[in-house]
Amino acid sequence: MTQERPLDTYKEEAIAGRVRKQLTVFPLKFKELGEGGELRSVLKTHKTLKGPKVHQAPEDFTEQYLIEPVLHALRYINPISEQYEGEGSHFVRRPTTFDKVENKQPDYKLETDDPESVCILEAKAANEEQFDHSKKRATEDIRKYIEVNTFAKYIESREKRYLIAIGTDGLRWTLWAKQVRTGETLEEITMVDLSDVVEVIARKENVIEGGRTVENTDIRRWLTDEFVPAFGAPFLVEHVQDHF
Repeated sequence: MTQERPLDTYKEEAIAGRVRKQLTVFPLKFKELGEGGELRSVLKTHKTLKGPKVHQAPEDFTEQYLIEPVLHALRYINPISEQYEGEGSHFVRRPTTFDKVENKQPDYKLETDDPESVCILEAKAANEEQFDHSKKRATEDIRKYIEVNTFAKYIESREKRYLIAIGTDGLRWTLWAKQVRTGETLEEITMVDLSDVVEVIARKENVIEGGRTVENTDIRRWLTDEFVPAFGAPFLVEHVQDHF
């Protein structure tokens, strides 16, 4: 008899499939601009994305064509999407929720279905976050929010339990969390680098040349195992709670 698979596995695979599709947006924009060489430079070196090459501020370009499509696929619905019905998990750009607590506001607030958690996200331009610690621009900002006691106390005063923080340059995603009632902090709970996946997709779409071919099913399987269980909207809070 075939053993039934948990429902969450099917949900993770479905979300992973959407993430894979949304990851094509980034390389296809470079193709449209005729800047495959710039994408190759971003994916193969530590050089930061150049604004003149993409006709937009690098951070804005990364948010629009990489971070937001991935967030939408992870089920933080883009509020301008027809899928958004005024409630449920979604992302909020440039929230002012904490303007009385901190002068600097996070780039995004991720609304989830969990009433005891607050989730923020700091976004940087592609290649501003490197796991070899040569550049950690997004997580440097995340650390400030996590370590500021007034920020944690404000969240606790709103009867919250967890501050969840994500730092990303679109290619590399890092998850932090703080139990605001005890002050316990978990740094870099999960770190995932999507640059190899984006490179494979860029080759499939003939944006850059060379390298090996990877089937879409293999990409989806990797995202299902490595990325979605930590960062997907249906799983994020439970993933954090499991680490405390």
